[in-house]
Amino acid sequence: MKIPSWEELKGGCLKLVMDKRKRTLLIAGAVLLLFGFAFRFSPYFEGIQGGETEIAAQKKRIAKYRQTVKGRGELEASLASLNKSLEQAEAGLLTGKTEALAAVDIQNVLNEIALGSGVEIKSVQVMKSPQKDTDQYISVPVQFTVNAAIRPLKDILYKIEASPKFFLTVERIGISVSGAGSAGQMRADITVSGIMKNVKE
Repeated sequence: MKIPSWEELKGGCLKLVMDKRKRTLLIAGAVLLLFGFAFRFSPYFEGIQGGETEIAAQKKRIAKYRQTVKGRGELEASLASLNKSLEQAEAGLLTGKTEALAAVDIQNVLNEIALGSGVEIKSVQVMKSPQKDTDQYISVPVQFTVNAAIRPLKDILYKIEASPKFFLTVERIGISVSGAGSAGQMRADITVSGIMKNVKE
């Protein structure tokens, strides 16, 4: 076996040291290059990520708008249904534009009912409405007096409550025997009210 000379040994060590330095320099250079690359392109990646976040936010907003539009459609359908129901209900109101004209509607219905029951109305008086001018609907009370036996009186009260023309309600009944026309008859003071729409509001 040949023993290497000092010069050969020295050259081999230097070569080994140089290779180690080259490797270190190459690794350090690669790391620096990687850091430089990351620093240079990091705003680009952030922009992509930020863009994705913005797109997600836009999608959420669009979904919310669609939900609002859908809810609006349902509300409009519900409102249309309510308006139709209101129109049908208001068809049963008194037609007069003033309380006096509305009271005429009630008097006409009362005359028909009394005639159908074979009873004559002795007197009719339009009462003052308890509502204020600012109310949307006004109650129009009318008091009338009849002399009748129990059966026709019962018939009149039933027909008033069941009247299909207007929402008529019997508010008060005052009955007395004195002042009636003949035996078996009673004097009845009856207050009936209907509803009209307030055109002054």
